[in-house]
Amino acid sequence: MPLSLANGDMGAIIWGDGAPLKITLDKYDAWESREKFPDDVTYKRLRQLVADKKTDEAEGIMRTERIYEKGPYPTRLPMPRLELSFEKPFEWEQGRLHLATATAEISGKVNGAPTTVTALTAADRNVLVLVLRGKAVPSPDVKVGLASEVQATLRGWGYSDPEVHAEGGAGTYFQKTPSGYAYAIAWGLFPGTEPDTQAIVVSLVSSEENPDPVGAARALVEAASKAPGQQDKHLRWWADYWNRSRLTIPDARLEALYYIEMYKLGCVSRPGKLPVTLQGLWTLDGGMPPWSGDYHLDMNVQQSYWPIYTANRLELGQPLYDTFTKCVPRWRKDCQKFFGFDGIWAGCAIGPRGERIWGYSGVELWPGNAAWLAQHYWLHFLYSWDKTFLREQALPMLRLSFQTYSNLLEADADGKLHVPLSYSPEWGEGGFSAYCKDPTVDLALIRFLCGALLQSNEALGVEDPLTPRVKEVLDKLAPYPQRDHRLLISADTPMTHSHRHFSHLMAIHPLGVLTVDGSEDDRALIRNSLLEIRTKGLGEWTGWSYPWMSLIASRAGYGNTAWQMLDLYANAFITPNTFHVNGDPRIHGVSLFDYEPMTLEAGFGAAAAIMEMLLQSYNGTIRVFPTMPDRWHDAHFEDLRAEGAFVVTAKMAAGKVVFASIRSEAGRPCRVKNPFGAAAMTVENVTKGTQQDVTGESAIFDTEAGSVYLLYPAGAKPDAQAMGLGPLNRGAGQANYYGVKRLARF
Repeated sequence: MPLSLANGDMGAIIWGDGAPLKITLDKYDAWESREKFPDDVTYKRLRQLVADKKTDEAEGIMRTERIYEKGPYPTRLPMPRLELSFEKPFEWEQGRLHLATATAEISGKVNGAPTTVTALTAADRNVLVLVLRGKAVPSPDVKVGLASEVQATLRGWGYSDPEVHAEGGAGTYFQKTPSGYAYAIAWGLFPGTEPDTQAIVVSLVSSEENPDPVGAARALVEAASKAPGQQDKHLRWWADYWNRSRLTIPDARLEALYYIEMYKLGCVSRPGKLPVTLQGLWTLDGGMPPWSGDYHLDMNVQQSYWPIYTANRLELGQPLYDTFTKCVPRWRKDCQKFFGFDGIWAGCAIGPRGERIWGYSGVELWPGNAAWLAQHYWLHFLYSWDKTFLREQALPMLRLSFQTYSNLLEADADGKLHVPLSYSPEWGEGGFSAYCKDPTVDLALIRFLCGALLQSNEALGVEDPLTPRVKEVLDKLAPYPQRDHRLLISADTPMTHSHRHFSHLMAIHPLGVLTVDGSEDDRALIRNSLLEIRTKGLGEWTGWSYPWMSLIASRAGYGNTAWQMLDLYANAFITPNTFHVNGDPRIHGVSLFDYEPMTLEAGFGAAAAIMEMLLQSYNGTIRVFPTMPDRWHDAHFEDLRAEGAFVVTAKMAAGKVVFASIRSEAGRPCRVKNPFGAAAMTVENVTKGTQQDVTGESAIFDTEAGSVYLLYPAGAKPDAQAMGLGPLNRGAGQANYYGVKRLARF
């Protein structure tokens, strides 16, 4: 089975049948960056084309095919493959990926002698270290190169062939691009630090890091060769990562999936590096990356980062904020060029500097791409309560996103403000019918932006100059398009068929501006809209739809549906190594699609959906075990994070919540919905040794930064044994659930 390793900048997948053993490399900053922005792409022209019903022109105005023809166009660059060959084939017996230490271990035989290969990508430097253990194992022959199909494509784009030098167990591979970017791979074979071992050290350096990537790559190999088996910094990084939070649920398969997805997230998003792309650091071997391996801002990027907040790993979001904040000046210029007014316009398919890859016209038009991204900045503030971040990074993104919509809105005869022409991802794909007035998703995003800006005023104690306009927009904004208490896609556009993207339900999740805590009409709207989704069927859903629907169902209070969506996802849309493949290749009958391009966002969405059943904190209320499915009677979690900068630990046993412990980081007032099924609950300040009993649906209490508060049913404080967080009883068959097995488990 493929074994995936990465350190936030350099990736490697180990695969093959051992003849040879193959390792596909990857690096985040390896991009073809040449781009075009045609002068005829403007909102004014697009509106006229739509008004005149010039279908072909309106559909094609922002299509990749029209703008780039046969290329070049911005895309992740496929990286070379490292192949290890022995005198006789490596007889592969078993491959294991150790999540705790982020190491791969392969056992087999070479020339009949037992052999193991252990591998890791070091957490602190761009080095892949492979250690071979076995008596009389000959040194392998090392070959590095690109697939011929990829090399032919790059030649057609003006690339020169790579410079390859190999001699005496060492070598280098150097590739320069027409835009000036270059990268180098260096490798060397060395004696191991233990008897009967030898090491292969591989480094990967780009011109973004060093003007002499070949020299820098060689230096990395030489430094690592002095102690190839000593990886203390790597092990410490992963130990700290896993100690940030943990959870246990009765469903062994989903629990295993959760930890595998959190492992992947730790591999592909690190502070100081680039954010997660569609395939992260495991880009396709042997061809150009699907969808350019880019940043898709109409869902994929956002879903990839959903787990970091509740999982208490806020630092993993830094690449997102750092990278896209740098794009803001460009997006402001593009907004002026396209719309003719102030704001930001990102498009959908982009590179790390905002390079426009384009795609199809509707999704590239959509002003919500940047606005949805801005919500992640807001979430970081809510979960950290970092006012400096709010002031310096979140607020500028929120303000500019609001300005875009504010300038776009037009008043109709009804006196309401409307979105005159937009799009609802990914309804109608790139067809002419996708252009619409008042997409429900846009109206939800506008309401979110207004609410966030008003809350920012309160948090910072300063009234933003935009406040009068924000209040005016909230007052006059058109209501959500609906019919028979069901949300429409847009004005006069009902949901007529199965649809993979729940853009018209974004008000429920992730935005949280339409909730079951609202009016009876709100609850009916949520209930009937979800009923319509299920009535129209799952046939046109892709893999990433299921975790998102699980999250929506959790917000709506439907725990059984939330579990079912994840169960279907795990059954149909992941390979044995848990990589999500968009379609249903094994034909389980839940999707019409059977295509297999890998993208990462669905797995990360699944991790977020599992946590959503255990802990919710939207709109200022902490909810412990809010939507547990009927089949889950025992579960616990430790150090999950809630909005307001609270860190929560809780346990359920035999269907009853035993306790919840809340640590306050920012000293904010805390509101907790009573999870105990008792008339009253006790809130005990563990730090000070005081307590109070609270009746009613929720407890609201002041906190002090650094203090811990223990909640339990009044008069029934659990003892230390009851509060223990030991593992659930599991049979042997529930361990190591995923992977290629001798007898399939799928």
